[in-house]
Amino acid sequence: MRLAGFALAISRRRFRWLILAISGTAIGIQYVWQTLITPAFFPGSAPVDFIEDYVGSAQLMLSGIDPYSACHTRACWADLANTASVYPPVVTWLSLPLAHIDKTVSGGAALIAMQIFVVIFLFAVASALKVRDRQAIVALAIVTIAFPPLIGEIVKRNLEVLLLALSGIWFWGYVLGDRWWSGAALGIGLALKLVQAPLLFLGIWCRRWVTTVAALVSFAVLWAVGAPQYLPEFITRVLPGFNTGTGFAMDVAPVATLARLFHPGSMYGYGSGVDLTVRLLGYVIAAAVVLLTVITVGSPRSDRDGRALEAATVVAATPLVLAVVRPGHLLLLLLPIAVLLIAGVRNRDWIAVALVAASWALMGPVYLAASNVLAAGLGLPWTRVGEETAVAGALLLWAVSVRSLRAHPAPASHAVASPVVAFPG
Repeated sequence: MRLAGFALAISRRRFRWLILAISGTAIGIQYVWQTLITPAFFPGSAPVDFIEDYVGSAQLMLSGIDPYSACHTRACWADLANTASVYPPVVTWLSLPLAHIDKTVSGGAALIAMQIFVVIFLFAVASALKVRDRQAIVALAIVTIAFPPLIGEIVKRNLEVLLLALSGIWFWGYVLGDRWWSGAALGIGLALKLVQAPLLFLGIWCRRWVTTVAALVSFAVLWAVGAPQYLPEFITRVLPGFNTGTGFAMDVAPVATLARLFHPGSMYGYGSGVDLTVRLLGYVIAAAVVLLTVITVGSPRSDRDGRALEAATVVAATPLVLAVVRPGHLLLLLLPIAVLLIAGVRNRDWIAVALVAASWALMGPVYLAASNVLAAGLGLPWTRVGEETAVAGALLLWAVSVRSLRAHPAPASHAVASPVVAFPG
């Protein structure tokens, strides 16, 4: 009876507005406090990637010091800390003008830029999925700004938030068909960080040639003009480190879970934990994810909804095939989360909606709580299990994306218009 009563209440638009108003106000206030007021006026002593990494590496380059010198040994990867820049040299090159600006001023401007990137992402995704209903837009915004990985990366002013915005632009163009500006956004993102490389292969597989060429051109131009003298060192000394993996707690890749399972001490930095057995098992998992994803994508979809699910599936698979995945990288999964939630509501697939909500919680609040307990020095058994909830959430999200794409029929010869998304009732 209670469940039926709640279902009846939630079907009423005014009641939904009440829920959104209460939750949105509370989450909005917390978001503004955590991502604007606190970092601007009460910064604390925690390292900020924008200052320590981007501006710091630019200052090293201006001083004639090799920004990758610390990555000549395994120390660069020991605990995934900010010991050195592991970004392509173009990131340091683009940060050179910032080295002459007061850190308070540049840091404040970066905070504002982070908020703009979030707005761009929400606008691009809502436009791509034809989300017109105001309640759906508000709900999408709440899901996004309440996601702990996003909040953490905004506070650190990490490039990952810019990549989120660029992924939204790429996604918008991808669902429309084959757009050069979609490829340009992807190419810029790849030039800054290579984690989105699978999206380039999606364009090739689905024969989006304009998108693919634009991505390759923008990528090549940025790498050619952005301190190219450091490219050989980056490719030979830094890039291979991304494939080594580590069992340290800040790595939420499947390989890291295996390393912590076979070598528990690696969770606290006692060795990498990645031996031959762990590496081989990691390759098996990555191969299985890639194979199942390719089989599921199969023949490219020609309709808008199908392309959206294709993109969501590939994005969801990305962190499962990498050896080093920082918690902040999970914010890029907001794209498949949004796609699958909207598709679930549209198709009345409440099982998919519930599973996506569970994956959101596992990668966000649950993982954050377990990490905070571990950081407090409480290495309890359940805490160790809690460290793997992020991986579990990523796996669940990918499984739901595969399920949704497999259930979506591929139109025979013509595109089918997507309905405007609105909440039922």
